[in-house]
Amino acid sequence: MRKKWRIGIMLLTIMSLLSGCFGKKQVLEPLQAGTIKVVYQDEDAFYRDYGNFFKMKYPDIDIEVISQTELFAKFGQGESFDFDEERRKLLDKYKPDVLLLDEGMFEVLAQEGKLYNIEAAILQDKYDIEGFMSGLIDRIRAKGNGKLYGLAPYFETTVLYYNREIFKEHHIELPRNKMSWKELIDLAGRFSNIGSGDDQVYGFYQDYGGPEQLMYEIVASSGLRLFDAKAEKLLINSDGWKEAIKLATDAARNKSVYIPPQDENGNRLSQGYELFFKGQAAMMFHRPWFTRELKDRPLYEETLKKIDWDIVTTPVDPSTPDESANVRLSEIYAVAADSQNKRAAWELVKFVNGTDMAQATSKTNDGRLPTRIDYFKELEGRSTEAFYLLKPKAVSSYEGLWGNKNVPEDFIGLFRPLLSEALQAIIDNQKTLDEAIAELEEKGQEALLKAHEAKKAKKAS
Repeated sequence: MRKKWRIGIMLLTIMSLLSGCFGKKQVLEPLQAGTIKVVYQDEDAFYRDYGNFFKMKYPDIDIEVISQTELFAKFGQGESFDFDEERRKLLDKYKPDVLLLDEGMFEVLAQEGKLYNIEAAILQDKYDIEGFMSGLIDRIRAKGNGKLYGLAPYFETTVLYYNREIFKEHHIELPRNKMSWKELIDLAGRFSNIGSGDDQVYGFYQDYGGPEQLMYEIVASSGLRLFDAKAEKLLINSDGWKEAIKLATDAARNKSVYIPPQDENGNRLSQGYELFFKGQAAMMFHRPWFTRELKDRPLYEETLKKIDWDIVTTPVDPSTPDESANVRLSEIYAVAADSQNKRAAWELVKFVNGTDMAQATSKTNDGRLPTRIDYFKELEGRSTEAFYLLKPKAVSSYEGLWGNKNVPEDFIGLFRPLLSEALQAIIDNQKTLDEAIAELEEKGQEALLKAHEAKKAKKAS
């Protein structure tokens, strides 16, 4: 009797296990031979970057590359060319299985239901997404209203490069990670009385743009917005904007920051990075590939000596000291919701964002940084911690300032000279901060209304 009882229990257990196996439907079917279409710069570039490696691993999957070369060629023609609209036409025409998207187009297509939610496929394949940099998956999910529709193998950002020797020579403490903009500009101000004329030493070097560029950098880190949601009202007359404008104009006035001079036509004359290489600038922002310049230029220019440099993070908003708005995702890979071969398309997305490619591309230093954190630990003998220490904000700096799609395209051209005039008046002490901003708000609001009217007229015609 006991033996029959044990056999019965065993049969029930086996049936339960089998029931679980058969009842658990696979999200994606097993991989089969076939063809998938992918959007990329062109065929040669795709196979150089990914295709050859992918074919070695998946020889039965053929890839048809939809080249964007023609699209980029058209972009340089015709004044009324709308890049996003033309790109939509390209996608509608060829219906690729795998899409290469920037953040703006990714968000649009995700919210339109045009992309495949990869969450279940990730769980089914036990695909590692824990190895990505902190905040990346949250940033991508935010574009899809909380759902994950793609992955990004790279990100772009800048860090603060500094010349150790200049700081030591003048007994000034070194920069540190997670400084606020006020702390950075105060630190830069300690160099303002060193040298004069052509021998002036600047604490912080800005290689392009005027005071307005510095102001935008400050504003971007704090997440301030220039418009309301409908882009009907300027929000520049606020405490946050006033603080940013004051920091920028004070820094330009007391020469804490080097601002490129203007020519007779009002154009800023950038000197490249000469002042930094000559030891006349203590700090500057740049991307990772700048380390090649620091290494190579002293080798072929005898007048330059090797710089003892290091890096820290760009300034942060003190209210969110662990986050950066200075992170850009220019390549997000997604599977089309209507793809007929989602398994093969998902395999390509996995491969592009996988550990093998992260390890291979971490050696290239072309300005793009692997989003997987375990493969890029050192750069020219320095730690890469500054690139990865801050997690990306849900909204990038560009999106916060200019990402509002309701802003008429004519507005920027109308607003730019008004802003420059207002900042210069503050720098020259011709107007107080409050006077200049109040006038800028009034004139800027008029320009915004004018731009909206021009947009309506253009649409009507």
